[in-house]
Amino acid sequence: MSNLSLSVKKEVILAPMAGYTHSAFRRLCRRLGADRTYSELMNATGIIYKGEEKELAYFTDEERPIHLQVYGRNPEEIAEAARKMAEKYRPEAIDINFGCSVKKVLKAKAAGYLLQFPEEMGRIVAATVEVLKPLNTPVTAKIRLGFYEDTLEKIAEELLKAGVSAIALHPRTAKQGFSGKASWERVKDLKRIAGDVPVIGSGDIRSWKEIDQKFEDTGCDGVMVGRGALANPWIFKEYKEKRDIKTTLKERIDFVLEELQLMWEFFERERACKVIKAQIVYLFKGIRGKSKLNDRVMRSKSCGELIRNLEFLFSIRPVPTSLLRK
Repeated sequence: MSNLSLSVKKEVILAPMAGYTHSAFRRLCRRLGADRTYSELMNATGIIYKGEEKELAYFTDEERPIHLQVYGRNPEEIAEAARKMAEKYRPEAIDINFGCSVKKVLKAKAAGYLLQFPEEMGRIVAATVEVLKPLNTPVTAKIRLGFYEDTLEKIAEELLKAGVSAIALHPRTAKQGFSGKASWERVKDLKRIAGDVPVIGSGDIRSWKEIDQKFEDTGCDGVMVGRGALANPWIFKEYKEKRDIKTTLKERIDFVLEELQLMWEFFERERACKVIKAQIVYLFKGIRGKSKLNDRVMRSKSCGELIRNLEFLFSIRPVPTSLLRK
């Protein structure tokens, strides 16, 4: 089956991470230099029978090119959910998640669970490619090396045969989770197999120099940055400018406040402040007094209290009154 072409040329991409890479964070990373974004994963069954969740589906033109990511268990539901999302939102691509390995998803026999069945992965991609042809929307896939063991060659064969337009590989197995070391040499192997189909590598990226090295070592078309971007969203700017950037505590606080304001476009106000707490812990890794910060952040019972605690801990500039309203 022929695939729709998707141009990915030495791009540095924000990886999708459930609970973190919502529209607000994606926008800020795009402003800092990320070339492409992916939505958080959305359940195909939920999309069909209940409709998509606004917090997950919401995006702005600033985040383009964007891949809306779906996951599920069978070709029919995933293809139908993809059609609904593509028709309504017109993203640059629909991405099928075959890589998520959290217990809840694996128990549902979805996403990373399907790595055990490469032929079924191929059927899912083929069905989705077919329904999206009239919309001219490419189908991409995010995968791991396999489930228990490395079966990359078989997985790649099935996806390429099905017409996938790009493959993002996190080179660990599902059972590895995030333990051990990402096997980036397998990204190079996948690029050799995939030919003209773009290959994006993901895993263990912590600095802009590592991004440069991965492009050189593997010949991949894109490098995804995930947890490294949560702790240092300036990594995209660092790569573009080829220099380390020392961010001040005030700049990190300002980042949090700006992200909160953007989150309020699509999150309920108090929920946004609860969601951002986990990211603040990442963002202030390595900062002096981090334990005190974490304690105060986690004990904040409202948006106003959270913002006041940040101001109190670091004596930053007075925050806008609009942020402090109840």
